[in-house]
Amino acid sequence: MSTEVSPKAQRYLLVSFLVITYWCYFIGNELFQTLKLYNAGDKIYHILETTKASNDTESTTSHSLPPMTTSPIPKIMHRMWKNASILDTNNPSIPTNWTRAFHNCNSIYTHRNWTTILWTDATIRTLLENHYPRFIPVFDSYRYDIQRVDASRYFIIYHYGGVYLDLDIGCQKSRDLTDLIHSMEEDGVGAMLPMTSPVGFSNDVLFASKHNPFFERLMDALPRRNKWYGSPYLSVMYSTGPMFLSLEYYRMIPKQRQELFALSPDLYSEKGTRYFRHLRGSTWHGSDAHLVQWLIRYWGVVLVVALLVFVSLSRRKRRRIGGARRESKPHRLSL
Repeated sequence: MSTEVSPKAQRYLLVSFLVITYWCYFIGNELFQTLKLYNAGDKIYHILETTKASNDTESTTSHSLPPMTTSPIPKIMHRMWKNASILDTNNPSIPTNWTRAFHNCNSIYTHRNWTTILWTDATIRTLLENHYPRFIPVFDSYRYDIQRVDASRYFIIYHYGGVYLDLDIGCQKSRDLTDLIHSMEEDGVGAMLPMTSPVGFSNDVLFASKHNPFFERLMDALPRRNKWYGSPYLSVMYSTGPMFLSLEYYRMIPKQRQELFALSPDLYSEKGTRYFRHLRGSTWHGSDAHLVQWLIRYWGVVLVVALLVFVSLSRRKRRRIGGARRESKPHRLSL
């Protein structure tokens, strides 16, 4: 049976191999840690499940932490937009569903005695200049605006505590985030992040007490992770975005992870039990995002391609070496 690969297939495999090699050069360590986090499964997370959030007397999970000794989680909802134009329901530059969702959340939680703070580029700058001036050079050095948006939310939630929601996250009138906060405080947990597929956390919803240690950890790590990761999408994801957040969580020791709840998918995104409405978002994704997401979705295929390329190139190299040796072999002269 022939194992020869056609020239066209060899070119395709070679291009795939070069792409994989290029990205491995920039994110090899992060990719390895991402795979380890993926393989760890749910056992690595301290999950807040439906039974606990519903205040059931019988919980399906065991919790042995003492009552919270840090500050409680304030009933503050933090939202972010570049300016106050989100307040204008007729502004054509903002998706209509975002504007409606913003005002809907504000209406629901005003009646529940929450405070909503709208952060703009100007007020975020003022916060950093007044309280975190050492971060300004890093903040200004980011290539992409979304990196500044990501980083800002960590400083905001650390400084004030409360709940942060992206503008493409809506509220459910039938659900009360106060219940989630009560569950956290009862178990002595000062922060919570939503689990997402296929691995790690999302950063579009954040819960935290004021001056929470996990978000202090994120703030300290931001300058170290500020580098190029091979493409715009990967650079955002691993320097400030969800994978940055997820790997910092993974790098903590197990005892530290117990101080942070993972919001289960049934409470975060599944219809019928979720606390949030998910609107169309990801407006910062570039064309490279589709390729990266394809590679993640079909990582098994990618691995096979890499192996085929390696085998194919090795066989060609051996044939060239064998041919060169035959040509260089001296001929005997008969006398």
